[in-house]
Order: sequence, then structure tokens, then C-alpha cells
Amino acid sequence: MNPSTRATATFAAATVVAVTGLYGTRYLALGVSALIVVAAFGWPRLLRVYRRRVSSVIIATSGAISVVAIGVGRGEPYLRYAVAAAGAAVLLSLAAEVFFPSPPGRAVTSVTGMMSGALVAVSAGAWVAANRTAGATDLVVAAAAAIAVAGLAVVITKRPTTNALIALALGTLTGAALGQLFDSISWAGGALVGVAGAASVVVVTELTNREPAPRRALAAIASGITPVLSAGVLVYLSGRLLVG
Repeated sequence: MNPSTRATATFAAATVVAVTGLYGTRYLALGVSALIVVAAFGWPRLLRVYRRRVSSVIIATSGAISVVAIGVGRGEPYLRYAVAAAGAAVLLSLAAEVFFPSPPGRAVTSVTGMMSGALVAVSAGAWVAANRTAGATDLVVAAAAAIAVAGLAVVITKRPTTNALIALALGTLTGAALGQLFDSISWAGGALVGVAGAASVVVVTELTNREPAPRRALAAIASGITPVLSAGVLVYLSGRLLVG
């Protein structure tokens, strides 16, 4: 896996979230949905799932259910509407193994691979939930910008530990700077979402580095998009704490 490919994917995905978040919840939902679809084609290769097409459909469907449910749900907390999508992700993953069985010895790997990918897609809907929270739009943009910076920082040097520290520092500083710039959040609130977003990038990067490098670019792209989608839950929780 080419680290620059993964870093570029992280930066591009976070930029999509930041830009669409500025234009409103509807555009953010479309942007997140597009990222889920792109990632759904790479996750089966990244997680070494046997039935790749089936897995892609399940991951994309689970993410779509989450985004739609949160987008049209009424009343806060909006993230509660993702519970149905999480349940659907689990049931679809189990049903897929029944109707499209994997070879002997691969069933557990395939089911857990599909399920984990589907749940990451479900968690992406939290970006929409965060953006729907009154006054949290600036928080979404600050977090996405911090993730974009951290995504590039993890490939600055050849030392993973050094890269992790740089990514955490730059992500925190980016969030704090935007928090100071925006009226709805403080520099401390921006720093909080910045370090949370950077941490998601660092953790996923470290886990990916421990796995065998996949040969396909789609797997690297999915790996780069994963921390962006999964960070939506952290941003939503930060929004609930800081904004209400």
C-alpha cells in the first residue's frame, strides 16, 4: 500500500466533508454518501472478504440507511436514528453469509469484515447528525479541516511515531485556529475536535501499517477514507458537549 495514496485519500475525503458542510446538511449528506460508495468498493479488498461484490452492496446500503435516517429524522438527538441502520448492518452481514456462503474456514473472517465495514459506514451518518445540531456547523468544518491536515502529516517522515506526534499537534492547532476564527465555538472547542479527528487518523494509520499491504489502489483509498467516516461520531459527541 502506498502511504501517499492513503494520505491523499484522507485529505480529499476530509476536504469533501468540510466544503459540503459549509453549504448545508443536504450537501453534506450527498458528500458523505459519495464517500461511502467509494469506500465500499475498497473495504472488501482491505479486509480480505471473500464475497467482495456482496460486501460492497451491504456496506453501501448500511451507510445509505444511516445517512437517510439521520437526514430525515425529527428531533434531537439525531444520532439515535442510526441505531436502525446499525441493526440492519448486522443482519445483512449475517444473512449474506447464509445466502452467499464463504469457503470453509473463511466464514468468520467474511462476516466480521463485512460487519466492521458496514458499521464504519453507519458511523459516517454522524457527520450529518452533527451538522443538524444547532450551531455545530462550524464544529464540523473545523474537525474536517483538522483531519485533512493530520492525513497529510502522517506521511511527512519515515518514522511512524514522529508522524503520529506531528499529526496530533497539527490537527489540534488547526482545530484551535478555526475555533478562534469561528464565532460559534471557542479555540478550546476547536482544539478538542481537532485532536479527536487527528487521533482517528493516527489510529487507523497505525492499524493499517500492521496489516499486509494490499495490491489494489481501491484498498488504499478505502483505508484513507475510513478515519474520515468514523470520526463523525467523535465530532457529533463533541458537538453535543460543546454546543448542546
